[in-house]
Amino acid sequence: MNNNKSVFDLSLNNNALYEGCEIQEVAGRLALMTKPNEGANIVGRNANKIVDELVKDGVEEITLSGAMAIWAYLVIFHIVVHRFRKVYYDDGKADGKVLIAAH
Repeated sequence: MNNNKSVFDLSLNNNALYEGCEIQEVAGRLALMTKPNEGANIVGRNANKIVDELVKDGVEEITLSGAMAIWAYLVIFHIVVHRFRKVYYDDGKADGKVLIAAH
């Protein structure tokens, strides 16, 4: 994306976000084995590091995307909502991204 825009992939493919969590392949798909209570803390710590770097790089708008449980979206949204000028959600469908917050 542009210099001031970035996509935050919440899927289990984002190794930096889920570092410290247990992920297994189950029937050909990645599955988070870490329980949500523990995972929320790990993901929150990792997300703060990622967001700090994005802000330092001048990112002003963030799009949350990628298949993941609702709790992970809530944790990440809580972290990004006041750090970026605009927060979008994109489910990857034809409708495109949706503006969730603007400051």
